[in-house]
This record gives sequence, structure tokens and C-alpha cells, in this order.
Amino acid sequence: MYKKNFLPHLLLAVFGTETFCITYGLKSPLLVPVLTFVYFLSGITLSVLFLLFPSPVIPRWKSLGAARSARYKAGLALLLAAGIWLLCRDLFANVPVDLEHADMLPIIRTMDQRFISGHWSHVYDIIPEIWKGSQPIYLPATWLPFSVPLLLHLDMRWVTAACVMFIFGIHLVWYHKRELLISVLVPMIAAGLLWWLVTENETHGFLTVSEEGMVAVYYVLLVMALLTEQFWLAAVAISLCMLSRYALIGWVPAFGLYLLAFRKYKQVLWMTLCGVMLLAGLFILPFGLGPFLQLLQLPGHYIDFARRVWQDSPEVFSQSMGFAKFYGPGHITALHNSLVLLTFMVPVLFVAVCIYLSRKWKLRHIPLAALKLSVVIFFSFIDVPYLYLFYTSSFISLVAVSCFLFTAWPGQQELPVAR
Repeated sequence: MYKKNFLPHLLLAVFGTETFCITYGLKSPLLVPVLTFVYFLSGITLSVLFLLFPSPVIPRWKSLGAARSARYKAGLALLLAAGIWLLCRDLFANVPVDLEHADMLPIIRTMDQRFISGHWSHVYDIIPEIWKGSQPIYLPATWLPFSVPLLLHLDMRWVTAACVMFIFGIHLVWYHKRELLISVLVPMIAAGLLWWLVTENETHGFLTVSEEGMVAVYYVLLVMALLTEQFWLAAVAISLCMLSRYALIGWVPAFGLYLLAFRKYKQVLWMTLCGVMLLAGLFILPFGLGPFLQLLQLPGHYIDFARRVWQDSPEVFSQSMGFAKFYGPGHITALHNSLVLLTFMVPVLFVAVCIYLSRKWKLRHIPLAALKLSVVIFFSFIDVPYLYLFYTSSFISLVAVSCFLFTAWPGQQELPVAR
């Protein structure tokens, strides 16, 4: 039997450490190499801690609306939205969407313009006006949502701003008064992360030059589905994650192993059918088989791309939490091989060990723990560790920690783990 509040406090400390590494810790360049290992170990520790928490009892939306605190949360949500809107309005005005800052959003904008114009078969054609011929490489779940603000003649980055509002809104909805330390520190850590995102944009570019907002929302939806055991939502979220940024590619077989081990055959069938339908409906049918096959060959070009980034922008490697800085430009192939090997092996082994240990120990949230582990490994060993990529993992932590520390669970005061 664990002592009262031991696990919540440990979870809080590790979450705060991980968040510090990826935010204000970056202001000390000399510490970044050390913080890179601290960040990696913090992510692994969080995944293990997830296994030890009892299953949360998440309130239904009706009860949330009837709660006394609902009107206060609604007011805070409006303040959150207004604050993000005001900060992002000035930010977007000062940093236009153009090639001078980055090419991701200009490429996505061209893809969306082709889509809106009805030229669906040409969405993935080379774009002559960008770098004298740029090949679009973005998956549909990434670029399609940005067509909405373009249709409305708005800045396309309001999609990312809305995604940030949604993610931090979940934290706000799940917030519930606990003991003073948890009630104060968790919102402070969340506020620090949010303030970093909107005020230190020159460091990471998450809001102004990247498309990661939509990717983060898909992963957050998957976390919510796993916490609530809503397998239909998990099926949709997995498909959207794979059709945006496939950082969970090594987690999918591990999750399949988990489902088969616990004889959840219907869920396996449903998830497979959902994946096939969304792949066909969002990609192959509207845009053709050619772009799909072309993007399947994309990982083979990552090593050459990494070499170009090392030559043109070496600060990308030194100013993030990726291990690429330790491999150096002379060992890009070794880094890529490490990424592939660890991405597929570690999650499966982790789930297999958890399944074995669950015979003696009451381990919960195995899929969620494996997801966090998979994402940490993928981005830590990624070939080109752009800083904005790492915040998806931070959002996974934020939503999971908020759920574990603020929602009600049976026996909350004491957390028995061993049977």
C-alpha cells in the first residue's frame, strides 16, 4: 500500500520536470544536453507512473454542467479564449505566412487552395513557385483542416490557435479542487506551458510556422479515448494520427498485442475497418493511389534531408530535446536506424512485459503508458528534431496528468497497487 498522496506528488514532480525541460530550460543553452536526458527519462517515468493509477471516473458532460463550478469554468474558458485570441492576433500580424520564415504552411496553403478550387487530382503535384519545385508531403488529416479558415478568408493559423484552446480547455474542464499543492501547481505548470507557447514563438514556432496544432489534437483525442475506454473514438483517433504524423506507428502493433492478449477481438476488427475506411475516404479515393504510394517512400529520403538541415541549420539539433545532437552529422544513418529499431521494438516489449506483470500486479492504462513511451522515443530519436514537434508529447502529459489528479477515482486517498 502506497502512502497517502505519494503517487500524485511524484506524478506532479515528473510532469513539472518534463515541462520545464521543453520550455524555460531551453533558455540555458549550456544545460540543454543535460536536460535532453532529463526530458527523456521524465517521459519514460511518466509512462510507468500511468500504470499505477486506478481507473479514473470521468464525470459525464451533464454532471459537469450541473456542477457548482461550471459557471466559473465557463468564465475561465472565455478568458482563456480571449487571451489566446489577443496574443495570437498580434503574433500573426507580425509573422506572416511566407517562405522567409518556413515553408510548411505555404505548402499547405497551396494544397488547400487546389483542394478548394476542385483540383483534387493535382493537390499533390509539385509546387513550382516554392523552392523552384517543392513536392507536397503532408498527409490529409494535417492539411485539410486549414482549408476552413482559407474559405472564410482568415489567417490559416487560427486552426492552430483553436487547437491550443481546445487542449488547455480540457485541462480546465477536468480541473477539480484537491489538496492545495496539486490544486495550485498543476494549473501553474499548465499556465507556464501555455505562456511559453504564445510568448516564446521565436524559439519554437509552434503557433506561427508549424502545422502541429492539428496533430496534437488528434493525439489528445486518442489519450481521452484510452482514458475513457471509448474504443470507437480510439479507432477514429488512431486513424487521424496515422493520417497526420505517424509518431505512434510503433505503438499500433503494441496496442494490437494488448487487445489480442485480453481477447478484445471486436475492437481489433473495428479499428482495422475504421483505419481502412478513413484511409480510403480521406486519401486514396479523393487524391488517388499515386500520392499514397509516393508518401510511403518518403522515409527513405529522411537521411538526405537530415544532412541538408545539418548543413543549413545546425541550431535545429542543438536547441531541442532530440538525441541527434549527440550522434552528430557523421552518424545520421546510425540515428535513423536507432529510430526505426527502437520505435517498433520498445513499445511491443513494454506491452508484453506489462501483460506478464499484470498477472501479479494490478497494472492499468497499459495502452496509454505505451503511447506516451512510444511518442517520447520517436521524437527523441527523430532524424531532424524540430522543437515544435515535441509539444505533442507535452500535451499528452498535460491531459493525462489532469485526468489522474483531478477526476474522481475509487479509493483516491490511498492508492493500492499490489494485489
